[in-house]
Amino acid sequence: MFICFLITAISGILFLFFSEGRRSGWYQIGGLTKDELKDFHTIFGILMIIFGTIHFLLHWRWIVAMTKSFFQKGEKLFSKRNSEIVKWN
Repeated sequence: MFICFLITAISGILFLFFSEGRRSGWYQIGGLTKDELKDFHTIFGILMIIFGTIHFLLHWRWIVAMTKSFFQKGEKLFSKRNSEIVKWN
């Protein structure tokens, strides 16, 4: 997933700094034409979304457990019995 991110980020930065058309001053980078680089950018961006979704789904139980734990500790932070803040352990 990190490699997909790097390829997408680098190609996105190249598109940001080099404008379209013949006046852009470059026709190929690393042996790839601008259209081929756009295709790589799109393909690796889609792969990054797919791998990110799979990663998210595989760790869903952990995400739910940490979210519940976070909000339960947040409820204990302010005690209703006294006005003092309960310290975190």
